[in-house]
Amino acid sequence: MSNKVTIIGAGNVGSATAFTLALSGTAEEIVLLDTNLAKAQGEVMDIEHGSSFLPHVQLTATKSFIDIKQSNVVIITAGAKQTPGETRLDLLKHNAAVTKDVVLNIKRYAPNCVILVVVNPVDILTYLAYKYSSFPKQRVFGSGTVLDTARFRSYLAKHFNINSHNVHAYIMGEHGDSSFPMLSTADIGSIPLTKFPGYSQTMIKRLHQKVVKAAYNIIQKKGYTNHAIAICVNQLVHAILNDTREIFCVSSVQQGTYHLKNIALSTPAILGKNGIEQELILPLNRSEQATLQKSAKILKKALALIKN
Repeated sequence: MSNKVTIIGAGNVGSATAFTLALSGTAEEIVLLDTNLAKAQGEVMDIEHGSSFLPHVQLTATKSFIDIKQSNVVIITAGAKQTPGETRLDLLKHNAAVTKDVVLNIKRYAPNCVILVVVNPVDILTYLAYKYSSFPKQRVFGSGTVLDTARFRSYLAKHFNINSHNVHAYIMGEHGDSSFPMLSTADIGSIPLTKFPGYSQTMIKRLHQKVVKAAYNIIQKKGYTNHAIAICVNQLVHAILNDTREIFCVSSVQQGTYHLKNIALSTPAILGKNGIEQELILPLNRSEQATLQKSAKILKKALALIKN
């Protein structure tokens, strides 16, 4: 059986994800599903026309969930997009209803897949996807702060004029305004970030605010974000299909780790063929633990708005 990935939603993020997966050769088969079949067909055709320059991949456009059968990974991008001035949590009620319908169909037609939630607010919808699917929690997770972490590392790399591959730092908590940088374990080239020449608390606060505001700024300028998240999702799918056991800060359902329960938010985890292979417990200091708890409270308050 080939490595099959289904993307639910052919909007800006879904289409960019399909293109990135095809361009990188991550999956052998990609299904792009959307209620607007013509849109999905147009996106698939557009990618197929460059197939002579791409790794071999089978592309399918559909609006039927029957076609997601035997998918290894199903990526949920379907839902309303964030508009200028709107927070991710503002999208909650509409996208929760969409997610429920999508997940129940995934449960019916691809019961052995890994579900990757990308649509916002990703933490709340990851928890709901876990609830609606009844899958083991390691097979349901969200893209979470993978993108926030990538943004933070890129900003740090620019500030210190160093390759971002040598920057090791995570953004944890909500994929949103209550996220925070995990500084006590961050390093550059094995040197603790807090001891690296040029470090200052003022600089960190400024860069973290850039991370928090990044999506809002991009949405204001071009109307949506899609390229960087598609790159991140591609890396997550690659880790699952190839069992690379790489570490990513993904949104996962908490069941006691960090003294958190019944909510999903981002903490570092090892990804492999089964989804989340292992959750890592970082030694948070008192301030970081308090900030993580605060982030969880904000998300639980939002989750309480969903009645079903």
